[in-house]
Amino acid sequence: MINSLKITLSLLLPLWFLISFQTKSMAVKNINHKIVLKHPGEDIPVEVTLVEVQDSDGLPIAYFTDVESVICLEQVCKIVSVRIYWNNIGVYQKYELENGATLEKYEDDLFDPEDYKKLHTILANIDSPYKEVYLDEILTVVDEHTEDIDAVSGATALELDEKDTVPGAALTCFTLWHWVNGDIVSIIKNKTGESVSNKQLQQFLVDENETYFYIAIAELQKRKNYSKEFIDTIIKRGLKDDFLLRTAFNYLKGASVENYLYAAETLFFKGSREQKLTTTRSLINTDYKVSKGYLNNFSTQFSKLDYQEVSLLLELMQDKNPNSKVVIENVLPLLSGDFIIARRAYWFLNNETLTTKQEREIKCFYKKHKDKL
Repeated sequence: MINSLKITLSLLLPLWFLISFQTKSMAVKNINHKIVLKHPGEDIPVEVTLVEVQDSDGLPIAYFTDVESVICLEQVCKIVSVRIYWNNIGVYQKYELENGATLEKYEDDLFDPEDYKKLHTILANIDSPYKEVYLDEILTVVDEHTEDIDAVSGATALELDEKDTVPGAALTCFTLWHWVNGDIVSIIKNKTGESVSNKQLQQFLVDENETYFYIAIAELQKRKNYSKEFIDTIIKRGLKDDFLLRTAFNYLKGASVENYLYAAETLFFKGSREQKLTTTRSLINTDYKVSKGYLNNFSTQFSKLDYQEVSLLLELMQDKNPNSKVVIENVLPLLSGDFIIARRAYWFLNNETLTTKQEREIKCFYKKHKDKL
């Protein structure tokens, strides 16, 4: 039954993982990592051996570790060794039992084939209700006849939908779910980043799965690698996927001032709305000294921006480029456009040092719109 279980679970794995693992299995090497994990059901941290599986290029392709099937506080449980597998970004893939081993439910009831499949589904669900369950909720059980607490034979007081648990095996589900989805996930990501080469990090930066991007950025920061080659790749990714911009700028703020400003300018002028907003926020918050000429160039875009973009860019100019003649000249035309934008431009200009002619322009604007200012 166990051998058939392994086959069944393997069929549930992503095809790319199986192909990758099988085609490279002849050229893999295993690296053992001693790591310490905190499980919410354990009083003290537990040391385990996390095995990193690398292909012939040194790229991590999988991880696995052996854990106990259940946290047993009453010393009456049957404990089975369970081997858990993840891919190289910490996504659970499958579990395996030793030949002949079986998982049990309370009252010595054995898992049936459907229970094993359901357990796999539970472990693969990162948002499982077990994420919020406490061990005490599982150990507190009530005898249906006497209402006395009976931690061994009674039904658990924990109430979960049947689809979310294996009936009679809540403790096993809880134990294994937290081994699968706990601290070890971030550890795997860190180990993957540490193991790969700079060339492989370049590939991570452009991978469609953004998790690889986050791993690459974190590792580049650790390595203090801010080369132009990486920055150009990050810029291209930031232009394509705006949800990665905050992470990208968190990396870019560690680059040299020249490379930071180059990236900011490229993202602003080549990007769309989100790139412009994120770049402007970064320039407002940066500790780098930014020249007036550099900022003046941004002001040429006012006529192409919406209200939020204009307002944020004016905040940048007021903070880091006040009283710039170039900026003032580029803001003045906004007074004759969309009123919401014009009103924001008026209040900006009202705090700037203007020529006599420019002062007359904003006074005219004030007289015309004073009831709406």
